[in-house]
Amino acid sequence: MGDHKPVEYSDTQLLKRMLSFAKPYWKQILLAILLTVVIVITSLAQPYIVKVAIDSYINGIYSPMISMEASSEDSLKELQEKKIPFEETALFEDRIYLRLKEPLSSNELLNNAEKAAIVTISGGHYLVHGWNTGLSESENHQINKQANEITIDGMVYPVSQLSSKDIDLFRGNDYQGLILMGVLYLSLIIGAAVLMYYQHNTLQYTGQSIIYDIRQTLFKHLTKMPISFYGQHPIGRLVTRITHDVEALNQLYSQVIVNLLKEIFILIGIVMIMLHMSVKLTLISLMLIPAVALTTFYFKSVMRKAQRYIRLILSRLNSFLAENLSGMTVIQLFAREEKQLEQFNKLNDEHYRAGMRQTVLNSIFNPSIGLFGNLSLALLVWYGGRNVLEGAITFGIVYAFTQYVRQFFEPLRGLADHFNQIQAALASAERIFETLDTEPTILNPIQPKSLGQTVSGKIQFQHVSFAYKEDEWVLNDIDFVIQPGETVGIVGATGAGKSSIIQLINRFYDIQKGRITLDGVDIKDVHLSELRKHIGIIQQDSFVFSGTVFDNIRLNNQKISDEEIIEVAKSVNIDSFFRSLPQQYETMLGEQGTILSTGQNQLLSFLRAIIADPDVLILDEATANIDSETEAVIQQTLKTISKNRTTIIIAHRLSTIQHADKIIVLKKGRMIEMGNHQELLRNKQDYYQLCRSQGKSSLSKVNA
Repeated sequence: MGDHKPVEYSDTQLLKRMLSFAKPYWKQILLAILLTVVIVITSLAQPYIVKVAIDSYINGIYSPMISMEASSEDSLKELQEKKIPFEETALFEDRIYLRLKEPLSSNELLNNAEKAAIVTISGGHYLVHGWNTGLSESENHQINKQANEITIDGMVYPVSQLSSKDIDLFRGNDYQGLILMGVLYLSLIIGAAVLMYYQHNTLQYTGQSIIYDIRQTLFKHLTKMPISFYGQHPIGRLVTRITHDVEALNQLYSQVIVNLLKEIFILIGIVMIMLHMSVKLTLISLMLIPAVALTTFYFKSVMRKAQRYIRLILSRLNSFLAENLSGMTVIQLFAREEKQLEQFNKLNDEHYRAGMRQTVLNSIFNPSIGLFGNLSLALLVWYGGRNVLEGAITFGIVYAFTQYVRQFFEPLRGLADHFNQIQAALASAERIFETLDTEPTILNPIQPKSLGQTVSGKIQFQHVSFAYKEDEWVLNDIDFVIQPGETVGIVGATGAGKSSIIQLINRFYDIQKGRITLDGVDIKDVHLSELRKHIGIIQQDSFVFSGTVFDNIRLNNQKISDEEIIEVAKSVNIDSFFRSLPQQYETMLGEQGTILSTGQNQLLSFLRAIIADPDVLILDEATANIDSETEAVIQQTLKTISKNRTTIIIAHRLSTIQHADKIIVLKKGRMIEMGNHQELLRNKQDYYQLCRSQGKSSLSKVNA
């Protein structure tokens, strides 16, 4: 069967629907976002703290200062009134020295105040009086140590040479400030680590909860799909939806969404801080952002296509594995191992090439983001270094910029790292929502009619025609009535339509023409769960689930006790079989458990249907694989349980339906005969010929 081309959704549609699953957990997500904001603030504050430590404390001694007489309180008040930020640095030679954040213009100079600055020349420290605008290599300066003067751009200023003790005096507040900055920096690191721990746990809890809901929704939706859906969609592909595709969304919910917000907050915060420190350096640092954007949008389209193709190949691979592992007996029986291995290798090779293509794309995209980041850093060092040498900006600002540029491209690099996850999640979301958007064709009525606690079991087919595919009729104008409590056999050659009738009674498929009623009520007007509650089917191929015998019979119906199961098993004479198993009724069946024979599986299915106590019992070749001795027991049991219960039996072995009240004979989708065993034999038509082909035992009652 060819692969179904997936429906293409826009990113907006996918995100909107994915967020709808996250809506019940908005409080946890909001908490994670708030924690993220705080974490971002602590992260962005760290380089700024280092910048402050460098400019204000490590290199703070070279900041512009003003000095005034120690007794001049008016100047301090004037400084405070003008709201000029300052820091009292030292008391030196009967004058107070105040460190300023930036030099004052001439018209801002206070009364009784003098400009001052400390400069380093030839390894010595000098206090310059009357000047504080910074000293750079571009300026002409000459110091006269004997006259205690320095000439700067033709202007002469008095200087005082400072000893190491004097320097310590001016650095007194710097040592305290560095300790404070260190404590603050360490506190931010520890605080961020604690917050990240709680954020991670919150995100994981939220992500797992959302994934739980999606899996539950998906499985619940699949249980509503008709049997025809599973004929069109390989089981391996559906398993991939519930496992691999849903798990891909887990990364999106638990990491990518909040981290994406975190990265956006970091980018906005970095740009604001950088603009605050230097507009020119900001523009230089972000010059390559357009190239990053173009690269990202290009790879977004290419990698999405690559992810879709990987999902397609993975679905084919899983479907192939599910089919071949289930049918390994047939493969080995017909010695098809080599041929099947060739097909597997072909699919495996396709999956390998698709995975390598995705890896190559990612290995190009990820380093390209890093390359743009390194180029921006190189431009920053070149331009910023020049400005530091010229005295236009401080070294602390350039250092902070280098850290912020690294941090700016880190979210982009992180986006590159997670880009593959994002595309994988969106590709998986497409497949999941495509499955969820597949509407079930067998629907419950809007206003269902109730059949009551029990039904009498009257079943009527009124001119029913049915086709699995349009105009390819499997049943044609089928018309009959089964009275309450009757036992009816349905026979015919392979492909006559026997099993189709059973599928229609349970509404596994809907008919195109005619009407089917149960106790006079159209089955389309009855809720599916209520309809199927009254009808029990014992199939030829019984499915065994992983679990004990009790679990397989009970099928999660906790109202059925172990004692009831044993009692019913005894009443139908199959208790001895279950007692013969290794752990009796507690024997594990299914995967990694005891393997039952086909006949034993049918006994299990037989008891499973009887314990449900249906009002209508249907046997679809239910005794085909049971040995003659067990079949005799089953036949006797059937006579017992079919009393006062409508029973329909489909059989190839006509001896199993000779006791039926009526027998319906089908041929090529049409009902050609109906009557009891003796009547049909006397007619000597198709039923008679079927009996003759099965031997004299089937004709034993012809003369009865």
